[in-house]
Amino acid sequence: MTAPSFEEFLVLSVDLTAFEETDLLGTGMAHTYLAKVRAACGDEVVAALLDAHRAARADAAGDAGSHARTPLDRDRFDRALRHRIFSDDRLGPVARNVIKLWYAGMWYALPPEWTDRYGARTSAETSTVTAASYQEGLLWRAIGANPPGAKAPGYGSWAQPPRIADRYLKGATR
Repeated sequence: MTAPSFEEFLVLSVDLTAFEETDLLGTGMAHTYLAKVRAACGDEVVAALLDAHRAARADAAGDAGSHARTPLDRDRFDRALRHRIFSDDRLGPVARNVIKLWYAGMWYALPPEWTDRYGARTSAETSTVTAASYQEGLLWRAIGANPPGAKAPGYGSWAQPPRIADRYLKGATR
């Protein structure tokens, strides 16, 4: 069995997080996260996840193919991801953990039912991946904030109210 492809993991991560490839690469964590998922779940599970993702993209692309740059019918793709990955007993928990990994910078232990059925690994326990993974978590970008205790915004910035983008206000006034 060949090792799971970094490029395919990156495309999967783009689709799961809704962040662009450049954003994910800009964190500097992509290779580290792939290594963590491989260590926690094993290459066979990661390869199956990437295969299911490729098939979901093919389902959504129809006759156009499943290449990462192919425009997808977003509704069909959402249904295909739910069907092929998120509803799968083996792949669903792993995919949800990949999302949490990117957003929080932590690997969370897989459910006991998963480890009972597919095996437990010591590297699959809840843990912070690296010190930088907390700081680079997509959570901070998603909410437009800096991680507490890291990436300080500058002296006196605390005196200004937080900036909330209009797209998050959903009709509320400032």
